[in-house]
Amino acid sequence: MKHATSAIIITLVCASASFTAQRVLAQTTGAPSPLDQLDDFVGDGICTGHVMAMGSKPGHDTTGKYHGEKILGGHWIVMHYDQDQSASAPEPYHVVQYLGYDAANQRFVGVVLDNSGSGYATGTSPGLKGDTLTFDNTGSAHGKPASYRDVFTRDSRNGMSGHTGMMRDKHGSWVKTDEETCRKAS
Repeated sequence: MKHATSAIIITLVCASASFTAQRVLAQTTGAPSPLDQLDDFVGDGICTGHVMAMGSKPGHDTTGKYHGEKILGGHWIVMHYDQDQSASAPEPYHVVQYLGYDAANQRFVGVVLDNSGSGYATGTSPGLKGDTLTFDNTGSAHGKPASYRDVFTRDSRNGMSGHTGMMRDKHGSWVKTDEETCRKAS
């Protein structure tokens, strides 16, 4: 047990040193950060779309606004989405999603929080595939474990151009929960 604990401590110290060295190297050489690939998700925009019917909740059209910005020295992007209140959405959906880059594992990481009372998830993404960024998330929904997928699309003229949310059904298949098309705010 003593050797296992020592090995874990040594691994953590080496990983921390590697992460710090990569950060210092990027800062001193001016090398771009992998997070710079997501600059199209920074800014303000308007989204329209549809939430699918789930359980006793009927499907409905949506409108909302997003805001993305780099924070914490440019090491994270925080994205806020605020659905507009309407007759079909009397309790609008609000979400905050943090996107970062894990250099040691060479993947993007995300943390998602929403106003559902118990909605949260953490996830990873291998990165952009063309103009699509997919995060596979695990977390909780109404006190139960849940798997989520967030698929973001981008357009160099328009910034974030869309979002599709998915959850696993009881058979393990991905089922669309919502889909929106977005454009930069004027």
